[in-house]
Amino acid sequence: MDPKGKVAIVTGGGTGLGKTISLKLAAAGASLAINYSRSEKEANETVAEIKQAGGNAVAVKADVSSSSDVKRMVDEVVRAFGGVDILVNNAGATVFVRMEDLEGMKEEDWDRIMAVNVRGPFLCAKTVAPIMKQRGSGKVINITSLSGLRVGGSSMAYCVSKAAEEMLTKCLAIAMAPEVQVNSVAPGLIITRWGLQWGEEMIKRITEGSLLKRVATLDEVAEAAMYFVRNDAVTAQTAVVDAGSAGGRR
Repeated sequence: MDPKGKVAIVTGGGTGLGKTISLKLAAAGASLAINYSRSEKEANETVAEIKQAGGNAVAVKADVSSSSDVKRMVDEVVRAFGGVDILVNNAGATVFVRMEDLEGMKEEDWDRIMAVNVRGPFLCAKTVAPIMKQRGSGKVINITSLSGLRVGGSSMAYCVSKAAEEMLTKCLAIAMAPEVQVNSVAPGLIITRWGLQWGEEMIKRITEGSLLKRVATLDEVAEAAMYFVRNDAVTAQTAVVDAGSAGGRR
């Protein structure tokens, strides 16, 4: 799919990786709906940046774990741009609780992480599916995590939610075929406001343990998402972008 002239929704599109993907899609000629839940200022700044560069974008508030919010968001995007061709499920939630601290993993945090990281991508994909199928094509890219492929990450709930999102990717690929391709990008550590919470010592350990002795950049991870947008022969697949962390020695 050539992104030029297409319409894309990027959930959590105003900050971090979501912003980087949004800017790349806009630069390729897509009209952008920048979704946010709490980061209104950042979403509006991203919209302004896209417009200043000659692109087309709107900011749309929605809690992706709410079916009514998601429906309202998609309806608003269709009214603004006429349809939806690309969905990037980037919005996420986590807490930092050591895997060994079972008591510290609070039930309310577990429920919120599952709601945003699993139900959110499901609701968004389910809502755009009939629009994409009617248009004859579509792309769904789920931003998962290396934590969904092996035990690790910020918390047990996050790890399990990303594993579930990996399976959701494969299930959606079946449900939305043949018109729509569904894939996932699984980053390792990237330096965002979340990544920085690991602290200098852990970031150094991860970097030294990777095969490439570094972490992937936001731009490199976003390029994996763009690959899935452009390639029409790939579905139900995961691109791991981790600078070799998964293959490095621990």
